Formats: sequence, C-alpha cells, structure tokens
Amino acid sequence: MAFRLKLDEPIEKGFRRIGVEQIDRARRQLAARQEPAIEVHEARKCMKRIRALLRLGRIGLGETVYRTENAHFRSIANALSSARDDHVLLETVVKLIASDEGKTASALGRLKEAVLAQRFLEPNGAADGRIDADAALERAVRRFRRLRIEPDSFETLEQGLVRNYRKAIKRRVTAYAENTDDAFHEWRKCVQTHQRHMTLLSRAWPPLFDAHVEAARELSQILGDDHDLAILRQRMSSLPADMLSADDIKEIESLIQARQESLRLAAKPRGDIVFAERPKAHGHRITGIWAGAKAEKREDADTEVAAPPKRTRAKAQARS
Repeated sequence: MAFRLKLDEPIEKGFRRIGVEQIDRARRQLAARQEPAIEVHEARKCMKRIRALLRLGRIGLGETVYRTENAHFRSIANALSSARDDHVLLETVVKLIASDEGKTASALGRLKEAVLAQRFLEPNGAADGRIDADAALERAVRRFRRLRIEPDSFETLEQGLVRNYRKAIKRRVTAYAENTDDAFHEWRKCVQTHQRHMTLLSRAWPPLFDAHVEAARELSQILGDDHDLAILRQRMSSLPADMLSADDIKEIESLIQARQESLRLAAKPRGDIVFAERPKAHGHRITGIWAGAKAEKREDADTEVAAPPKRTRAKAQARS
C-alpha cells in the first residue's frame, strides 16, 4: 500500500488506486480504538496525503471537482483535530523542557501540569466524531472511484507539481518578510505537499527522490515544531488565570520566541536546498525523469518477453 504511482500504470488508474488505499487506511485507524491520539494522527495524515494527491491532479480533475473533494477531506481532518491537539501540546512542552536546560524549569513544570489538567485524549464527542468521519469516508471512497483525470497523462501531474512548488517559494519569501506564525504555517503546508508529491513520483528514480523527500521532511519537521510552539502560545492565553502567573507566562513566551527564532534560522538554508530550482525547470526535470524511467521499464519488459525460455538441465539431457 505504498503512497506511490506506478510507472506502468495509467495516471488516472493510479490516482484512484492511491486515493482509495488512503481512505481505507484512515478508516482502519479510526476503527482501531486502542491508542486514540496515534490513530487519529495517522488518519489525519491520510487526509493530508489525499489532499496532496488532489493538488497534484488538480488541473486534470477540473477546478470544481478539486475544490469540492479538497473541502470534503479538509472537513474530515478538522473534525478529528481535537483528539490530537492536547497530545501535541504536551509533547511540545516536553520538548521545551528538554531544550531549556533547566533555566525556566519551575514555570515549564507548572505549564506541563496545566496542560495535563486539561488533557483529554478522547474528549466528549470524539467518539461521535470518529463515527461521522467514517461515514464521510465511506461516501468519499465511492466518489474517488469515479474521479476522472483529463488528459490522462503525466503532463497533467507536472502542472500540479509546478503549481505547488511555485507557491512554496512564494510562501517562503512571505514567511521571512513578515516573520509571523501564520506565514510560516502557510509555508509549512506547501512544504508538506511538495514532500508528498515527490513521494508519489519516487518510483521514477528512488535514490534521487528519496534524498529529496528526506530533505523536505526535515524542513517540514522544523516548521512543524515552530507551529506547535505557536499553538502552545495561543493555548496559554486561554488557560484559567490561577494556573499560570503573569511572570510564568512572560518567562515561557520569551523561551518560545527564542526557540522559534532558532528554528526559523535553521529552516532557511534547508529551504534553499529543497527549492533550489526554478518552478518550470523543476517540472521539466521531473517529467523527463519519469518519461525516461517509464521507457526503460517498458524496454526491460519487452526484452524479458522476447528472450527465449531457459532450458532446464533435464530437458537438455533428454534432447542430447
């Protein structure tokens, strides 16, 4: 069930196959009910993969179909978010404690206690949310099996690839110009989509694509840590007044700001690496690699068919 297109498979057929596989995977996660935070997280990742797939085929789907399906899967993911949020907040506090080296241990300790006090991995309504999500996914799989990609060619995917790549470069410029949480989050979303696009196409040249995917994943993780800190800052402002003192909040916010500055500094050269090409050049290169790999695979298949069957030793002895 690899999240990858096959070289010898029509684009439309592969597109449908991958979408259905991800929907089925999400439904299995939601039905497990053993580790809610992990299962919901995995189901939401399936939604992100599907939405990245939709963006890759956007031109071939048509704008109306794309926007409708993208909205459906975004809605399902959002409905599941609360079951994961508190778990992420706790992980973020733990990371802050580890990076702080004990300088603000008391304030962070009280923050951890406050997050734990409000932590509900299966909050009221979460079970119903899973049921609603499963029903929505059941309807979605029927629609996905009927989706059409026109034209059914790699050039259609190239347009989706280039569109998001160009958007990622623009979002990166905006993020460093504005230096806001929202701007960096928008860049992160484009990075995640690009990472998944390269994963989808990685069978064309696995070593090359895998290296690029790993670089994008590392960049996405840095930006993800930055976003988690932004969410933590927002959550602190909504905590009851008796949970954290004004001094605690000031101390922790200062630590969050310093950590975000460090993360954003680390993300900059990685962004240079991942998005080093111009968008059109990137698209042409990937299309050329895919075409070459597909031709090579076809040639290997033709050679295998044309080669005479090997005689076994028993048959050779019988004929001698």
